[in-house]
Amino acid sequence: MLLQCISFIDGSSKNRKSLNKQELLIRSLTGVCLVALTLGAIIYSPYTFLALLTIIGFIGTKEYFTLDLVAPRNSLIYFIALLFSLIILVAGIFLIREQNPVVLIILLPFLISAIVLLQLLVINSPEEIVRKGKTIYSAASYIILPLMCGTIFLMGSYSYRYVLIPVILIWVNDVGAYMFGSALGTKKIKPLISPGKSLQGTLGGVFITLLAAFILWRLWPDIEVGYLTTLAFAIPIVSLSGDLWESALKRNAGVKDSGNILPGHGGILDRYDSLLFVLPFAALAYFIFVL
Repeated sequence: MLLQCISFIDGSSKNRKSLNKQELLIRSLTGVCLVALTLGAIIYSPYTFLALLTIIGFIGTKEYFTLDLVAPRNSLIYFIALLFSLIILVAGIFLIREQNPVVLIILLPFLISAIVLLQLLVINSPEEIVRKGKTIYSAASYIILPLMCGTIFLMGSYSYRYVLIPVILIWVNDVGAYMFGSALGTKKIKPLISPGKSLQGTLGGVFITLLAAFILWRLWPDIEVGYLTTLAFAIPIVSLSGDLWESALKRNAGVKDSGNILPGHGGILDRYDSLLFVLPFAALAYFIFVL
């Protein structure tokens, strides 16, 4: 994600050479701003971290509906994305205020069922009903549920370091995978989905991630070792899965990017695809080793 954000070594050298100076400048500025906003939101306060999760939920859901070939001009898309993101927001506020968010967790499947019911009332085509129903359910499982898992970090006393660790390890893993993949990558993992991903790059990402985790442990010796170790081993595989899944979605939709909200970079899902897969693992490790 870091490489993608800053964009100096994003993609192949051929793609980089095709960018003119103005495009490179736009990509670089957007990337630096996105990295700064992400870090700032995590570090500044639990409310800004929650705002980040909510924004990713709203924009990411809207982008996903488009990628899953649902008509992007349908106003219902914005309504569903708003409802889903509000659940994340209110659940997070409940946790910050040390209140029980169980009702809101139950509300998510209730809303999905209610929306599908409305579809059944207004759509006559079985194929269209099934297609849109699948999209609603899959958007909730791919985007909203992982982000709700992220609100677990708001339980008790918020410590930004526990949120920052998985984000840093995702970025470092991307750096390691790119470096080793560029130099040694011959065995492609899924060439039809993401031609740039290689076995050698993945193994290099594992090595660099483990090294970064050790450095973080030395930097923050009070961090729970079980939490850090779990993420160090899980993130290279989980992050890769998130990246490949989003690449498959784009190839299926026949598009280069998930959206166009980020100048020179595409959409929110292009930048946070790995995080959506990593958050549930990080939240579970946080619940087991920290809370």
